[in-house]
Amino acid sequence: MPLSRRKLIKAVVTLSPYLTLFPHSLFAAWPKQAFDAHTIEPALLVLYGDNQQIPSDKIEMKLDKRIESGDNASVTVSTTLSDVESISLLVRENSPPLATSFYFDPMGIPYVSTRLKLAQSGEVIAVVKTTHGLYFQQQSITVIEGSCI
Repeated sequence: MPLSRRKLIKAVVTLSPYLTLFPHSLFAAWPKQAFDAHTIEPALLVLYGDNQQIPSDKIEMKLDKRIESGDNASVTVSTTLSDVESISLLVRENSPPLATSFYFDPMGIPYVSTRLKLAQSGEVIAVVKTTHGLYFQQQSITVIEGSCI
Protein backbone atom coordinates (compact mmCIF):
# COMPACT_ATOMS: atom_id res chain seq x y z
CA MET A 1 0.00 0.00 0.00
CA PRO A 2 1.61 3.29 -1.08
CA LEU A 3 2.16 5.97 1.53
CA SER A 4 0.10 9.05 0.70
CA ARG A 5 1.16 12.57 1.55
CA ARG A 6 -1.68 12.87 4.06
CA LYS A 7 -0.59 9.72 5.92
CA LEU A 8 3.03 10.87 5.93
CA ILE A 9 2.13 14.29 7.40
CA LYS A 10 -0.10 12.63 9.99
CA ALA A 11 2.72 10.26 11.01
CA VAL A 12 5.25 13.11 11.31
CA VAL A 13 2.88 15.26 13.38
CA THR A 14 1.98 12.31 15.60
CA LEU A 15 5.58 11.23 16.23
CA SER A 16 7.28 14.65 16.52
CA PRO A 17 6.44 15.20 20.24
CA TYR A 18 8.25 11.95 21.06
CA LEU A 19 11.56 13.33 19.69
CA THR A 20 11.83 15.49 22.81
CA LEU A 21 12.06 12.30 24.88
CA PHE A 22 15.38 11.31 23.25
CA PRO A 23 18.48 12.33 25.16
CA HIS A 24 20.45 15.10 23.52
CA SER A 25 23.47 12.80 23.39
CA LEU A 26 21.91 11.14 20.35
CA PHE A 27 22.15 14.34 18.36
CA ALA A 28 25.27 15.87 16.81
CA ALA A 29 27.74 17.49 19.20
CA TRP A 30 27.61 21.28 19.11
CA PRO A 31 30.83 23.02 20.20
CA LYS A 32 28.90 25.99 21.61
CA GLN A 33 31.88 27.50 23.44
CA ALA A 34 33.94 27.47 20.22
CA PHE A 35 31.20 29.29 18.31
CA ASP A 36 30.73 31.77 21.18
CA ALA A 37 34.43 32.73 21.28
CA HIS A 38 35.21 36.26 20.08
CA THR A 39 38.79 35.58 18.95
CA ILE A 40 40.54 32.69 17.23
CA GLU A 41 42.67 31.48 20.14
CA PRO A 42 39.78 30.51 22.50
CA ALA A 43 37.89 28.89 19.62
CA LEU A 44 40.90 26.74 18.72
CA LEU A 45 41.48 25.91 22.40
CA VAL A 46 37.91 24.62 22.76
CA LEU A 47 38.03 22.65 19.50
CA TYR A 48 41.53 21.17 19.71
CA GLY A 49 42.91 21.73 23.19
CA ASP A 50 46.42 23.05 23.64
CA ASN A 51 47.79 21.36 20.49
CA GLN A 52 50.14 23.32 18.26
CA GLN A 53 49.10 23.92 14.65
CA ILE A 54 51.76 23.34 11.98
CA PRO A 55 51.70 25.18 8.60
CA SER A 56 51.28 22.69 5.77
CA ASP A 57 51.60 22.90 2.00
CA LYS A 58 49.58 19.67 1.75
CA ILE A 59 46.40 21.70 2.36
CA GLU A 60 44.99 23.33 -0.75
CA MET A 61 42.67 26.32 -0.29
CA LYS A 62 40.84 27.92 -3.17
CA LEU A 63 38.90 31.08 -2.42
CA ASP A 64 37.73 34.28 -4.01
CA LYS A 65 40.58 36.77 -3.56
CA ARG A 66 38.23 39.77 -3.67
CA ILE A 67 34.53 40.06 -2.95
CA GLU A 68 32.14 42.97 -2.83
CA SER A 69 30.84 44.06 0.55
CA GLY A 70 27.79 41.98 1.51
CA ASP A 71 28.69 39.04 -0.76
CA ASN A 72 29.68 35.56 0.33
CA ALA A 73 33.14 34.16 -0.43
CA SER A 74 33.40 30.75 -2.05
CA VAL A 75 35.93 28.57 -0.19
CA THR A 76 37.15 25.09 -1.12
CA VAL A 77 39.59 23.10 1.02
CA SER A 78 41.19 19.77 0.19
CA THR A 79 44.24 17.97 1.51
CA THR A 80 46.55 15.08 0.74
CA LEU A 81 47.20 14.53 4.46
CA SER A 82 46.20 11.06 5.65
CA ASP A 83 43.82 10.12 8.47
CA VAL A 84 41.90 13.41 8.44
CA GLU A 85 39.38 13.73 11.28
CA SER A 86 38.10 17.26 10.69
CA ILE A 87 38.47 20.50 8.76
CA SER A 88 37.54 23.80 10.41
CA LEU A 89 37.29 27.21 8.75
CA LEU A 90 37.95 30.38 10.73
CA VAL A 91 37.86 34.04 9.73
CA ARG A 92 40.11 36.12 11.96
CA GLU A 93 38.18 39.39 11.53
CA ASN A 94 34.72 37.89 12.08
CA SER A 95 33.06 37.67 15.45
CA PRO A 96 32.69 34.79 16.11
CA PRO A 97 35.74 33.68 14.08
CA LEU A 98 34.75 30.00 13.82
CA ALA A 99 32.70 29.73 10.64
CA THR A 100 32.25 25.96 10.40
CA SER A 101 33.72 22.54 11.21
CA PHE A 102 33.38 19.42 9.10
CA TYR A 103 34.00 15.97 10.59
CA PHE A 104 35.07 13.01 8.46
CA ASP A 105 34.68 9.28 8.61
CA PRO A 106 38.05 7.46 8.38
CA MET A 107 37.11 6.41 4.85
CA GLY A 108 35.91 9.92 3.89
CA ILE A 109 37.52 12.16 1.30
CA PRO A 110 38.94 15.29 2.97
CA TYR A 111 37.29 17.87 0.71
CA VAL A 112 34.90 20.69 1.62
CA SER A 113 33.33 23.48 -0.38
CA THR A 114 31.23 26.19 1.21
CA ARG A 115 30.46 29.90 1.22
CA LEU A 116 31.51 32.25 4.02
CA LYS A 117 30.24 35.67 5.03
CA LEU A 118 33.09 38.05 5.87
CA ALA A 119 32.78 41.16 8.01
CA GLN A 120 35.85 42.80 6.47
CA SER A 121 39.10 42.05 4.64
CA GLY A 122 41.37 39.59 6.37
CA GLU A 123 42.58 36.02 6.76
CA VAL A 124 40.62 32.82 6.15
CA ILE A 125 42.24 29.93 8.02
CA ALA A 126 41.69 26.22 7.38
CA VAL A 127 42.68 23.93 10.27
CA VAL A 128 42.96 20.22 9.44
CA LYS A 129 43.00 17.74 12.31
CA THR A 130 44.53 14.35 11.63
CA THR A 131 45.47 11.50 13.93
CA HIS A 132 49.06 12.81 13.62
CA GLY A 133 48.41 16.45 14.62
CA LEU A 134 46.95 19.80 13.60
CA TYR A 135 47.87 21.54 10.36
CA PHE A 136 46.75 24.83 8.90
CA GLN A 137 46.78 26.96 5.77
CA GLN A 138 45.66 30.58 5.51
CA GLN A 139 44.92 33.01 2.71
CA SER A 140 43.94 36.64 2.53
CA ILE A 141 40.71 37.92 1.09
CA THR A 142 39.81 41.53 0.29
CA VAL A 143 36.32 42.91 0.83
CA ILE A 144 35.69 45.86 -1.47
CA GLU A 145 33.24 48.44 -0.18
CA GLY A 146 30.37 49.15 -2.60
CA SER A 147 32.10 48.75 -5.96
CA CYS A 148 32.02 46.36 -8.85
CA ILE A 149 34.80 43.80 -9.08
